[in-house]
Amino acid sequence: MTTPLPFRLRWTAGTGVFLIGVASAAFTAFVLYHRQSAVQSSIDVNGFGLISRNLALGKGFSLGFGPTIRRAPLYPVLGALLLKAFGHATPGVPDAVAYRPIVIAQCLMFGLTCLVTWALARRLFGQSVALIAGLLCALLPQTVRYVGQTEVETLMGFLTVCIAYASIIFVEKPTVRAGAVLGLSIAAATLTKPIAQFYPIVFIPLAWWWWRSRSRHSSSPRRQPATYARSAGTAALIIFFLLPLVPWLVRNYVITGGHFLGISSNAPGEFLRGYILAEPRYYLLRSSEASWDSDANDYETQLLASHGLPFYHFNSPESGSFVVQPPIPPTVSLVRYEAQKDTVEETEALKRLAHSPGEALRKFIIQLATFWYFVDGRAKSLITGALAFAILACSTVGVLWARKQQAIIWPALALAVYFYMAYASTLALARYSMPLYPTLVVFAANGVAVLATWASRVRTASRVASPALHSEV
Repeated sequence: MTTPLPFRLRWTAGTGVFLIGVASAAFTAFVLYHRQSAVQSSIDVNGFGLISRNLALGKGFSLGFGPTIRRAPLYPVLGALLLKAFGHATPGVPDAVAYRPIVIAQCLMFGLTCLVTWALARRLFGQSVALIAGLLCALLPQTVRYVGQTEVETLMGFLTVCIAYASIIFVEKPTVRAGAVLGLSIAAATLTKPIAQFYPIVFIPLAWWWWRSRSRHSSSPRRQPATYARSAGTAALIIFFLLPLVPWLVRNYVITGGHFLGISSNAPGEFLRGYILAEPRYYLLRSSEASWDSDANDYETQLLASHGLPFYHFNSPESGSFVVQPPIPPTVSLVRYEAQKDTVEETEALKRLAHSPGEALRKFIIQLATFWYFVDGRAKSLITGALAFAILACSTVGVLWARKQQAIIWPALALAVYFYMAYASTLALARYSMPLYPTLVVFAANGVAVLATWASRVRTASRVASPALHSEV
């Protein structure tokens, strides 16, 4: 066990990690992002910024065609508050100007992400590993990739590492307060991206199994108070997870006339698009992601046309408004269309699962790999995959060595595995892996520290052996 640093030094180290993270994010968002050609430098690609702007202007949660259920609410609501506060919601203002408060806030949020990553690594592995983790988080391309865009990945990365930290605190000391913090963290992640919504179903049984296994090996006979604390903490977790979701669930149910009850739509569509990605020409990088996306759109177009529905393409130019192809007729209710689209694609997804489970299993296995490398273009996919492989290799060493260090890492590890499996089951692009990296670098930093220690011992042993060898000669 390492000796704890004095409070002043801990404060200085944490502040340093935070500032390095903010500086890295600001450089990426305001300098590097618009001067590079490796990726498209558009700011609002998927309409999160546009919804924020409409909210700030009093036009509701909309892409410009009436209410929408296509997006989860937290990111657009936070964006709207920033645009309203700084007066950047004016129509017609270029995205680079209009969304500047959101990007600046994301730079600060990324600094907090690095800080929480540092704190989590310090709690598990000590000060040296924490410093490595904080620097890795600040400088790794995957963690900082979307900080210059109005996309959910930066917020999701922050919330994911917060869930990992809160999970560890909760299993170590299951109080009502710890349960409430964890429940709110998972709820915030779910309201950012609904992929997180089933995590409590995975985490709670694991936590109780771990507590029971610890109790069986404990010599203390006083178990009843601990059981009460665990029950109260678990109840708080469930309550504070569910309560923030209810208003949005009710809103979506009401505006769709009772046809949709969820955080956001399009999950069945994502699942079906995964079948296109699982074709060899794509996962073997024989084609670009643009071709994959176009083919997936064509597949959805044909499927929906067979049920009398169009497939709308939403494109976001720098004008601050969406262009829709084909144009939406004035008589069409977008929110009803979104609910109908989900119903059709959910039926098709269930049909494919029932009639071809082997095909679904094949898709799942392939996406276990594409989750780490598949982006637009072969060269970028290979570079992304190489970086991911390095982080995963170091993480594996760090996880294996953590057992000897007696660190309680399973809550953070279970979270990473949950997201990995959830995306592999639906649609797994490298983009979706990026919010996991702040949590993964905690394990990778431990692996780097272990490998550095091993290398130092090898060098020391070789220096000691070298004089002895010369003396014998």
